[in-house]
Amino acid sequence: MKKSSKTTKNSNQRYVEMSIRSPPSLIGKGGDGAELRNYFCPGSPSFTIMRGQFINHKPLQKRRCFMKKAIALSILSLVVTVVLTMEANAQIPKEGTNSGTCAYSGTFKALPMGQERVQMTYESMGVLIGDTSSDLLHNASLRCLGALHAVKGEYNNSGFCVATRPDGDQIFWTYKSTGKLGGGAKGSTTTVGGTGKFAGIQGNSEYTEFFVRPAAEGTVQAYSRYKGQYKLP
Repeated sequence: MKKSSKTTKNSNQRYVEMSIRSPPSLIGKGGDGAELRNYFCPGSPSFTIMRGQFINHKPLQKRRCFMKKAIALSILSLVVTVVLTMEANAQIPKEGTNSGTCAYSGTFKALPMGQERVQMTYESMGVLIGDTSSDLLHNASLRCLGALHAVKGEYNNSGFCVATRPDGDQIFWTYKSTGKLGGGAKGSTTTVGGTGKFAGIQGNSEYTEFFVRPAAEGTVQAYSRYKGQYKLP
Protein backbone atom coordinates (compact mmCIF):
# COMPACT_ATOMS: atom_id res chain seq x y z
CA MET A 1 0.00 0.00 0.00
CA LYS A 2 1.44 3.39 -1.00
CA LYS A 3 1.17 6.45 1.19
CA SER A 4 1.81 10.07 0.36
CA SER A 5 1.09 13.27 2.27
CA LYS A 6 1.02 16.96 1.53
CA THR A 7 0.06 20.14 3.36
CA THR A 8 -2.31 22.77 1.97
CA LYS A 9 -3.13 26.16 3.44
CA ASN A 10 -5.87 28.69 3.03
CA SER A 11 -6.71 31.92 4.85
CA ASN A 12 -8.65 30.27 7.70
CA GLN A 13 -7.41 26.74 8.47
CA ARG A 14 -4.44 24.46 8.04
CA TYR A 15 -5.41 21.13 6.50
CA VAL A 16 -3.34 18.00 6.21
CA GLU A 17 -4.28 15.63 3.38
CA MET A 18 -3.22 11.99 3.44
CA SER A 19 -3.74 9.87 0.35
CA ILE A 20 -3.84 6.10 0.67
CA ARG A 21 -3.73 4.15 -2.55
CA SER A 22 -5.47 0.81 -1.98
CA PRO A 23 -4.39 -2.37 -3.69
CA PRO A 24 -6.82 -3.38 -6.49
CA SER A 25 -7.58 -6.59 -4.65
CA LEU A 26 -9.12 -4.67 -1.74
CA ILE A 27 -11.44 -2.12 -3.33
CA GLY A 28 -13.34 -1.80 -6.58
CA LYS A 29 -14.43 -4.05 -9.34
CA GLY A 30 -11.96 -5.01 -12.04
CA GLY A 31 -9.01 -3.90 -9.84
CA ASP A 32 -9.37 -0.18 -10.30
CA GLY A 33 -7.71 0.65 -6.96
CA ALA A 34 -9.97 3.20 -5.27
CA GLU A 35 -8.36 6.15 -3.55
CA LEU A 36 -9.27 7.30 -0.01
CA ARG A 37 -8.31 10.62 1.50
CA ASN A 38 -8.47 11.67 5.16
CA TYR A 39 -8.80 15.39 5.84
CA PHE A 40 -8.38 16.88 9.25
CA CYS A 41 -7.40 20.07 10.98
CA PRO A 42 -6.36 20.64 14.62
CA GLY A 43 -9.35 20.83 16.97
CA SER A 44 -11.96 19.54 14.50
CA PRO A 45 -13.31 16.05 13.73
CA SER A 46 -11.74 14.16 10.83
CA PHE A 47 -13.68 12.87 7.84
CA THR A 48 -13.05 10.69 4.81
CA ILE A 49 -13.89 11.30 1.17
CA MET A 50 -14.20 8.03 -0.73
CA ARG A 51 -15.13 8.21 -4.39
CA GLY A 52 -16.86 11.53 -3.82
CA GLN A 53 -18.79 10.40 -0.69
CA PHE A 54 -18.50 12.33 2.59
CA ILE A 55 -18.09 10.12 5.68
CA ASN A 56 -18.11 11.87 9.07
CA HIS A 57 -16.14 10.14 11.84
CA LYS A 58 -17.70 12.22 14.66
CA PRO A 59 -20.20 9.50 15.84
CA LEU A 60 -17.33 7.02 16.14
CA GLN A 61 -15.31 9.53 18.13
CA LYS A 62 -18.28 10.08 20.46
CA ARG A 63 -18.61 6.34 21.06
CA ARG A 64 -14.90 6.07 21.82
CA CYS A 65 -15.11 9.02 24.22
CA PHE A 66 -18.13 7.47 25.98
CA MET A 67 -16.31 4.14 26.35
CA LYS A 68 -13.26 5.87 27.84
CA LYS A 69 -15.42 7.73 30.37
CA ALA A 70 -17.27 4.51 31.30
CA ILE A 71 -13.98 2.68 31.84
CA ALA A 72 -12.63 5.56 33.97
CA LEU A 73 -15.77 5.60 36.15
CA SER A 74 -15.58 1.81 36.59
CA ILE A 75 -11.96 2.04 37.70
CA LEU A 76 -12.76 4.88 40.11
CA SER A 77 -15.66 2.90 41.61
CA LEU A 78 -13.41 -0.14 42.04
CA VAL A 79 -10.73 1.94 43.78
CA VAL A 80 -13.26 3.48 46.20
CA THR A 81 -14.70 0.05 47.02
CA VAL A 82 -11.23 -1.40 47.65
CA VAL A 83 -10.25 1.52 49.91
CA LEU A 84 -13.46 1.28 51.96
CA THR A 85 -13.06 -2.48 52.29
CA MET A 86 -9.43 -2.16 53.36
CA GLU A 87 -10.39 0.38 56.02
CA ALA A 88 -13.25 -1.78 57.26
CA ASN A 89 -11.11 -4.93 57.31
CA ALA A 90 -8.28 -3.31 59.26
CA GLN A 91 -7.32 -5.24 62.37
CA ILE A 92 -9.99 -4.68 65.03
CA PRO A 93 -8.94 -4.92 68.69
CA LYS A 94 -10.75 -7.56 70.73
CA GLU A 95 -12.01 -4.86 73.06
CA GLY A 96 -12.07 -1.11 73.08
CA THR A 97 -14.12 2.07 73.19
CA ASN A 98 -16.12 3.90 70.57
CA SER A 99 -17.63 7.37 70.33
CA GLY A 100 -19.18 9.58 67.72
CA THR A 101 -22.33 11.19 66.35
CA CYS A 102 -25.50 9.59 65.05
CA ALA A 103 -27.88 11.57 62.81
CA TYR A 104 -31.21 10.21 61.64
CA SER A 105 -34.66 10.89 60.29
CA GLY A 106 -37.85 8.90 60.82
CA THR A 107 -41.59 8.59 60.57
CA PHE A 108 -44.05 7.73 63.33
CA LYS A 109 -47.64 6.81 64.10
CA ALA A 110 -49.37 8.24 67.17
CA LEU A 111 -52.26 6.86 69.19
CA PRO A 112 -53.69 9.59 71.47
CA MET A 113 -55.14 8.29 74.74
CA GLY A 114 -57.14 11.16 76.16
CA GLN A 115 -55.59 14.47 77.07
CA GLU A 116 -52.57 13.20 79.00
CA ARG A 117 -51.29 10.08 77.23
CA VAL A 118 -50.02 9.12 73.79
CA GLN A 119 -48.52 5.92 72.42
CA MET A 120 -46.16 6.19 69.45
CA THR A 121 -44.37 3.71 67.18
CA TYR A 122 -41.69 4.78 64.73
CA GLU A 123 -38.98 3.77 62.27
CA SER A 124 -35.82 5.79 61.76
CA MET A 125 -32.81 5.56 59.48
CA GLY A 126 -29.52 7.40 59.61
CA VAL A 127 -25.75 7.31 59.65
CA LEU A 128 -23.07 6.98 62.32
CA ILE A 129 -19.89 9.04 62.14
CA GLY A 130 -17.12 8.01 64.53
CA ASP A 131 -14.88 10.55 66.20
CA THR A 132 -12.02 8.72 64.44
CA SER A 133 -11.94 6.81 61.15
CA SER A 134 -11.00 3.65 63.11
CA ASP A 135 -14.17 3.81 65.22
CA LEU A 136 -16.16 0.58 65.18
CA LEU A 137 -19.25 2.31 63.75
CA HIS A 138 -17.62 4.91 61.50
CA ASN A 139 -19.55 5.38 58.25
CA ALA A 140 -22.13 2.76 59.22
CA SER A 141 -25.76 3.08 58.17
CA LEU A 142 -28.47 2.67 60.80
CA ARG A 143 -32.04 1.43 60.99
CA CYS A 144 -34.12 1.43 64.19
CA LEU A 145 -37.64 0.40 65.20
CA GLY A 146 -39.05 1.61 68.48
CA ALA A 147 -41.96 2.79 70.58
CA LEU A 148 -42.55 5.34 73.31
CA HIS A 149 -45.31 6.06 75.77
CA ALA A 150 -45.75 9.61 77.03
CA VAL A 151 -47.68 10.83 80.06
CA LYS A 152 -48.10 14.60 80.44
CA GLY A 153 -45.24 15.07 77.97
CA GLU A 154 -42.75 12.87 79.81
CA TYR A 155 -41.93 9.65 77.97
CA ASN A 156 -40.17 6.31 78.18
CA ASN A 157 -38.69 5.11 74.90
CA SER A 158 -37.22 1.77 73.79
CA GLY A 159 -36.35 -0.08 70.61
CA PHE A 160 -33.89 -2.07 68.50
CA CYS A 161 -31.22 -1.00 66.01
CA VAL A 162 -29.14 -2.59 63.25
CA ALA A 163 -25.94 -0.84 62.14
CA THR A 164 -24.41 -1.93 58.82
CA ARG A 165 -20.72 -1.18 58.35
CA PRO A 166 -19.12 -0.36 54.95
CA ASP A 167 -17.85 -3.97 54.70
CA GLY A 168 -21.38 -5.33 55.16
CA ASP A 169 -20.93 -6.69 58.71
CA GLN A 170 -23.71 -5.73 61.11
CA ILE A 171 -23.97 -4.92 64.82
CA PHE A 172 -27.24 -5.16 66.79
CA TRP A 173 -28.31 -3.40 69.97
CA THR A 174 -31.29 -2.50 72.08
CA TYR A 175 -31.82 0.92 73.62
CA LYS A 176 -33.93 2.78 76.12
CA SER A 177 -34.23 6.44 76.98
CA THR A 178 -36.29 8.98 78.87
CA GLY A 179 -37.14 12.51 77.81
CA LYS A 180 -39.74 15.13 77.22
CA LEU A 181 -41.77 15.59 74.03
CA GLY A 182 -40.32 18.52 72.10
CA GLY A 183 -37.10 18.36 74.11
CA GLY A 184 -33.99 16.21 74.38
CA ALA A 185 -33.42 12.78 75.91
CA LYS A 186 -30.76 10.66 77.58
CA GLY A 187 -30.44 6.94 77.06
CA SER A 188 -28.29 3.82 76.96
CA THR A 189 -27.72 0.91 74.59
CA THR A 190 -26.86 -2.77 75.06
CA THR A 191 -25.05 -4.55 72.22
CA VAL A 192 -26.59 -7.99 71.71
CA GLY A 193 -24.69 -9.45 68.75
CA GLY A 194 -23.63 -9.06 65.16
CA THR A 195 -22.59 -10.78 61.94
CA GLY A 196 -19.24 -11.62 60.33
CA LYS A 197 -16.34 -10.35 62.41
CA PHE A 198 -18.80 -9.11 65.03
CA ALA A 199 -20.65 -12.34 65.77
CA GLY A 200 -20.93 -12.61 69.54
CA ILE A 201 -19.96 -8.99 70.22
CA GLN A 202 -21.05 -7.46 73.54
CA GLY A 203 -21.02 -3.91 74.76
CA ASN A 204 -22.92 -0.88 75.96
CA SER A 205 -23.02 2.86 75.55
CA GLU A 206 -24.68 6.03 76.77
CA TYR A 207 -26.00 8.80 74.58
CA THR A 208 -27.58 12.24 74.64
CA GLU A 209 -30.23 12.96 72.02
CA PHE A 210 -31.11 16.33 70.46
CA PHE A 211 -34.23 16.93 68.37
CA VAL A 212 -34.56 19.61 65.69
CA ARG A 213 -37.60 21.19 64.05
CA PRO A 214 -39.24 18.59 61.73
CA ALA A 215 -38.65 19.02 58.02
CA ALA A 216 -42.18 17.79 57.24
CA GLU A 217 -45.33 16.89 59.16
CA GLY A 218 -45.31 13.34 60.49
CA THR A 219 -41.52 13.10 60.52
CA VAL A 220 -38.82 13.47 63.13
CA GLN A 221 -35.16 14.52 62.75
CA ALA A 222 -32.55 14.30 65.46
CA TYR A 223 -28.93 13.56 66.28
CA SER A 224 -27.15 12.10 69.27
CA ARG A 225 -23.69 11.92 70.77
CA TYR A 226 -22.67 8.46 71.99
CA LYS A 227 -19.80 6.94 73.92
CA GLY A 228 -19.39 3.28 74.83
CA GLN A 229 -17.25 0.17 74.94
CA TYR A 230 -17.31 -3.26 73.31
CA LYS A 231 -15.77 -6.71 73.61
CA LEU A 232 -15.35 -9.38 70.94
CA PRO A 233 -15.28 -13.13 71.76
